[in-house]
Amino acid sequence: MGSQRWRPDRRADRGWGWIGIDVFVAYVSATITVGASDVTASATHGPAVVRIAAVVWFAAIAGRRLAPATALWAAAAATVAVALTGYPLTNVSAASALALTMVVQTRPRGRAAELSALPVAAALVALATENIPAFVFGAVLHGGALVVGDAARSRWEAARALRAREVERIAALRERTLADERARMARELHDAVGHAVTIMVTHAGAARLSLGSGQEAGAGQDVVRSSLSRIEAAGRAALADLDRVLGLLGPQERPPGLAEAVRGLVAVLPDGLRAEVEIAEDLPDVPGPVAEALRRIVQESLTNVVRHASATTVRVRVARDGDAVEVAVADDGTGAARGPSRAGRGLAGMRERARGIGGTCDAGPAPGGGWRVDVRVPLTGRAAA
Repeated sequence: MGSQRWRPDRRADRGWGWIGIDVFVAYVSATITVGASDVTASATHGPAVVRIAAVVWFAAIAGRRLAPATALWAAAAATVAVALTGYPLTNVSAASALALTMVVQTRPRGRAAELSALPVAAALVALATENIPAFVFGAVLHGGALVVGDAARSRWEAARALRAREVERIAALRERTLADERARMARELHDAVGHAVTIMVTHAGAARLSLGSGQEAGAGQDVVRSSLSRIEAAGRAALADLDRVLGLLGPQERPPGLAEAVRGLVAVLPDGLRAEVEIAEDLPDVPGPVAEALRRIVQESLTNVVRHASATTVRVRVARDGDAVEVAVADDGTGAARGPSRAGRGLAGMRERARGIGGTCDAGPAPGGGWRVDVRVPLTGRAAA
């Protein structure tokens, strides 16, 4: 805490009443400190040094909450200047003591000692030149200011520590509440969606097995069997996706690598769609969230090919370009004639995912016909973070 930067205590929350008190104390101190007790020593009485000192004392007390260290040094300098002129100090100025209170209250102890040692010592020496009682009274006054300021600072530190503990308690409670809510959502999703997909996969497998094999199966049954196999594979992939989504609501697990995820997506494409996959062997280490975002983009691109393209071939390429990863999905389908769905939520979602990991996504008709999606993600900056 000693290395923390302290702010001047402006006391704005105390209102104008406290500022008025400071101004009143400043006026009293500046008018009765110098000269005989029945003489008002202000800017219009006494030698020039005395007049200036009265103004400085007034300003030091009035502005001690705004600039405590400056007020302390200015008040002590004014006291020393008056003592050097030989003008009598019949009363002890409270300017340096009041400023000392603010310095101790608003600075670490070490820094407060550095700022106040010299001016306080100078003020006490000046009072000692007047007489011993003045010195003793000044020492008691400044000592009391030191105690009061340190006590105020201790109270502020205790209040700040209490607030910090309360913030930590609220944050921990919020985190526990969020974790409980995520766990509840995960259970609901697992029980509802997971059950439905599992039933779908089970029935598809049972239907496939009931078709028989070998000579018992005709050409049409082969097609049905192949379709059912792919339904099973797609359903199992959906279950894996569901597990990954549920994992986001609970403890995090490392997702599959980018190459593995792309091959898994291509493996469940329909029989009539030929897939050409090219994955570079020197792919850099792709962070899990980036790999997941790219997998989602490839998944959406392949889904659009199956739904809208009427394509016979789709090419998926994952390459390295320096410190960046490039993913391209292209087909030989109908291209721009696919309808408004290409410009709908799917394309906007792919671009949003790419921007979210610091990359770019460019989609549109391919020059030689068909449709292409190009994604480039630099593995620096946001993606690396």
